[in-house]
Amino acid sequence: MKHTITLTIECGETTCASKPGRFCPYMRTTNFGQRAVCVFPFPGEETPIKLFEDEPGGWIQRCDACKKATSA
Repeated sequence: MKHTITLTIECGETTCASKPGRFCPYMRTTNFGQRAVCVFPFPGEETPIKLFEDEPGGWIQRCDACKKATSA
């Protein structure tokens, strides 16, 4: 039996932060804060998913699985 669950998160259009210092609850850090990861259990994706900055010192970008799963 399959069920569909809708989850609402607050984030930017392409970033894990909706505003400075306010991040999606599934964004975490590892390596003593040196690496950002997404810990949401996306089907078919290995968890955690490594996240990247748009530029050095920039905003953390949402992973492709998160962007694909998003509906307005």
